[in-house]
Amino acid sequence: MNFFEGKRVRKLRDTFNEALEITLQPQTPEEFAAALSGLDAEMHEPLYDLYCQLLQGIGTFSVDEFDAIMREEAMVPRLNALDQACEARGIMGLGAGEGESVMPLARPPDAVMRALRADVKRREAESIRAKLAEAEEQAAEARQRLNDKSKQAREMAQGLRAGAADLQGVHKSSMEWAARAPTFPAGAGAGPAAPPTTA
Repeated sequence: MNFFEGKRVRKLRDTFNEALEITLQPQTPEEFAAALSGLDAEMHEPLYDLYCQLLQGIGTFSVDEFDAIMREEAMVPRLNALDQACEARGIMGLGAGEGESVMPLARPPDAVMRALRADVKRREAESIRAKLAEAEEQAAEARQRLNDKSKQAREMAQGLRAGAADLQGVHKSSMEWAARAPTFPAGAGAGPAAPPTTA
C-alpha cells in the first residue's frame, strides 16, 4: 500500500539522498591514479571505470535499503501521523512552534547521517579493496602466463637453432663426401680393370 509522503517523509528522503550523493562523490581520475601508484599505468583506467561502477552500485543498493527500511518500519504513515499531530497543535514547521517544546530525538539527525556516511564509506572501501586485490591477483597471473609463454618461445627458438646447426653440419659433411676423389684398393691401378677382349 502506497502512502502520501508528508513533509517529514520528504525531508528525511531529501536528507538521505543529499548525504548519499556527498558520500559517493567519486574521486577524480588523477586522484584515483595517484592512489594506485604501485600498479601498472595501463590498469588505472579500467580500475577507475570499475570504481565508478561500484559507487553507482552502492548508491542503488543504499536507496533500495532505505526504501526497504521505510516500508518495514512503516515510517511513512508514522511520520505522516506526526505531521498531523503537530499541525493539530499548531506546529506547522518541522521544529517546535513558538512557545512549544518537542521531545528531542533519542539520536539526533546529524548523528544518524554521520553514522550512515561512515557505514557507506566503510562498505565502499571494503568493496574497492576486494576489487583491487582481485585485480592485482589477475595481473600477477597474467604476468606469470606471459613469462611462461616467453620461456617456451625462447626454448623453442633455441631448439630450432640447434636443429639448424645440426642440419648444416650434415649438409657440410654430405657435400665433402660428394666432392672427395675416388680411391681404389691397392694393386687395382688407377681405376677399375678393363673388361677382357675376345680373340
